[in-house]
Amino acid sequence: MTDHENTKTCTWNKEVEFPDGSKLPSVPYENECNIERCHDCGVELGGYHHPGCDMERCPKCGGQLISCGCLDEEEDE
Repeated sequence: MTDHENTKTCTWNKEVEFPDGSKLPSVPYENECNIERCHDCGVELGGYHHPGCDMERCPKCGGQLISCGCLDEEEDE
């Protein structure tokens, strides 16, 4: 991601919309790695990650949002 040294929070990433149309509040950055700022997008503790940040957690499953699969389009059963 780009350098966001002065970023406190992403103001427009406060919810995650899933392919089924449901929405859940975004998970704010927590001090998981004992650092005050997210190493990828630079938000401060309690701030919302920028879309695409590799530290953003999925509010549905708790996994890494960019790779958990919850945002994948549902396939026909």
